Amino acid sequence: MGELARGCLPESQHVNKNWIQRCVYHIFYLGLSGEVFSEQIRRILIVNLFSIVGIVFTLPLGIAALYRSNIGLALALLCFAFIFCANQLYLRRTRNYRVCGNIVIYPLYCLMLYLVFTGGVSGTGYVWIFCVPAVSLFIQGIKRGIIEMIIFTLLLIVILYFFSNIYGMAFHYDADLRFRVLASFIVVFFLSTIYEYSMRRFNEALRHSSRLLQEQAETDPLTQLLNRRGMQQRLEDAEAGALHLVLIDVDYFKNINDQYGHDCGDFILRTLADLIAKELPEGGWLSRWGGEEFLLALRETDSSQAIEIAEKIRQAIENYDFHYDQQDIHITASFGIVPLGTENPLNIALKVADRLLYQAKDAGRNNICV
Repeated sequence: MGELARGCLPESQHVNKNWIQRCVYHIFYLGLSGEVFSEQIRRILIVNLFSIVGIVFTLPLGIAALYRSNIGLALALLCFAFIFCANQLYLRRTRNYRVCGNIVIYPLYCLMLYLVFTGGVSGTGYVWIFCVPAVSLFIQGIKRGIIEMIIFTLLLIVILYFFSNIYGMAFHYDADLRFRVLASFIVVFFLSTIYEYSMRRFNEALRHSSRLLQEQAETDPLTQLLNRRGMQQRLEDAEAGALHLVLIDVDYFKNINDQYGHDCGDFILRTLADLIAKELPEGGWLSRWGGEEFLLALRETDSSQAIEIAEKIRQAIENYDFHYDQQDIHITASFGIVPLGTENPLNIALKVADRLLYQAKDAGRNNICV
């Protein structure tokens, strides 16, 4: 009772809630997790919903038409219901939302034109066509959707204005009704296009902003290299293989800041980042690990290759003239190299590299420890 008073749910309610959530993910998300709402999951969800709606409407209406002995309409609706059901099974098996989207939209075009042509039930078949623009523009995209909707509109004009006079084949619409149906459809088409275009621009701007925020979160503002977080993320996501970490620390960097100022220290770090990047092999990663430390991730290299690359960088730093405020400043750096793999996971490898780096400093600096 005390738990309920504090707003805690009983265990049975938690179980029911989890069961309902699993059912929702299974029915609408095809079992995919809804925690990260990616573009793929959004597309699968919407195509799945369109398919389900197609079944929910065509199957009962087909049965109702069969009950009223409207055989032609019943067969058409039941045929489309079968197509939507098959599409559901295919989507759940493959999750190919592009193919399944086409299986939804093209039968929908045919069904809507058929309902307009025959009049549906008591001449009300046209009322269903107003859902077509939104579905078409979402599934096919702006460019292809507009082209297909123009073709659909032309076919609609042909049916309303030319076929309606062929009695016994097509339903006869009143002249005023024909005009209103067509005008209303064009308005819905226009508004759906504006909405889909604005949503597309909004989503593009949102993705662009997300990329910028991601880059800013993983980029060191001083050197424009990966920061510690960015490097850790790439190392955690890296596939298993020949990979070596090289930890670099500038020798006596505090003395540079004390003697020349922090602006000079920033200049040294920026120049050093460019210097190291020039020696970095293709596919490698370079980051400012913190302070005056840099971390390299060398991919598809063995120990001898990693030592050779580190030695080139060490010599390049030692021989480079850092020209600042009419002064030439010379620096050196110490290196610790460690392999990364299943037997030497990231957290362990980083600790070993740090220990090796301090061994290099204790050995006189400006050298490499492996």
